[in-house]
Amino acid sequence: MNGMENETLTKPGKTKPGKKMDKTGEEASPVFATAARCFVLELLKIQEKVQQYKTIRYILRTLFEKNSVDTVNEAEEWLLDGLIQSPATTSSDDIINIVDRMADDVTRHLECAIADLPKHRKAACVMVTNDLLHEDLKGNKKMCNHLSKSGVPRILCDELLAIKFDWNVVATALKKEAGAAGTVAASLAENLFNYNLFVAILTFFTRYATSESGWNVLSELAVTEILAEMPVLTEPPKELFLKPQSVKTKGTAAHAYANALDLALHVCKQMCTKTKWKKLSLKVLAFIQRLGEVFQQLMRAEVNCDCLETAKAIVYEISINDESIIGAIDGDHVLRQLKKAEEAKSVKSNARKQFINVNSSFAAPRQLFSTLQPV
Repeated sequence: MNGMENETLTKPGKTKPGKKMDKTGEEASPVFATAARCFVLELLKIQEKVQQYKTIRYILRTLFEKNSVDTVNEAEEWLLDGLIQSPATTSSDDIINIVDRMADDVTRHLECAIADLPKHRKAACVMVTNDLLHEDLKGNKKMCNHLSKSGVPRILCDELLAIKFDWNVVATALKKEAGAAGTVAASLAENLFNYNLFVAILTFFTRYATSESGWNVLSELAVTEILAEMPVLTEPPKELFLKPQSVKTKGTAAHAYANALDLALHVCKQMCTKTKWKKLSLKVLAFIQRLGEVFQQLMRAEVNCDCLETAKAIVYEISINDESIIGAIDGDHVLRQLKKAEEAKSVKSNARKQFINVNSSFAAPRQLFSTLQPV
């Protein structure tokens, strides 16, 4: 991006931004330069590029910031899942400071470029933005604030509404992508591009909603209602109903769908982390209700999977914290089932260990989930 070359990653307390890196950085720079050139090679599969990107990021964090391995490797799939909340950090973190200083430039570049990018390039752009958001959320959330004043969230909502793909084709494409040889056919590739963009945008929304400004924008854009109208979510693969256990088998259409549905539910979950969450509680429940057949089938088949557990947790937490809609939950067969299933568990949802004030009113709304924990 414009201006990126003007920033230099440095060791805290050793050098200041704008000066040359130390000897260690100079020795490592050829490795990073070679890796960067690999990103543009068409021979590399997208999953290989993602893994390479993650590896470079880990090296940067350990080399220049001297973080522990546990701090750097926050989650195996942190780049794609969006479920891991950014940890607290100090103002001496140079990477965060660089993101903070470049927030305005990055946002303007993104706003100008993202709408015109070819579809097969957009997912990568959004994924890198997700990474920047992950860092921005540790600091002053300046990038989130700039994004809220831009048209980027609306553009991504429009992109989300335009996404169409076949789950069976996506499962086939993912198998080929993970294979050792062969290339993905054009028809498979198009479905895979749309799927990757879908996952990237859901991750973006989950992280973006962590900030107050992001939550307000996504609330105004009715993101939960957009999700409820997406055919890729409301029309699950037939395999899920014929073989519900297949949601736990990697490489199947049902497994890909269940993972994406869990991401969508985490967007809804994140929209329940601010003080005004009760304004959206009915809309969140409407989204879950819209997918009632999916959850009924999974409960009937006694399948334990992330998307079902997330749905149970959301319905249960809303039921004990928003008395005004208890009737709506108890009056719907699916929502009532999900609530009872969570109530029957000896240990309730891992989203919260202690429940908030059960008697909170709409006039004095409280947070539903204080933090997002890895599922």
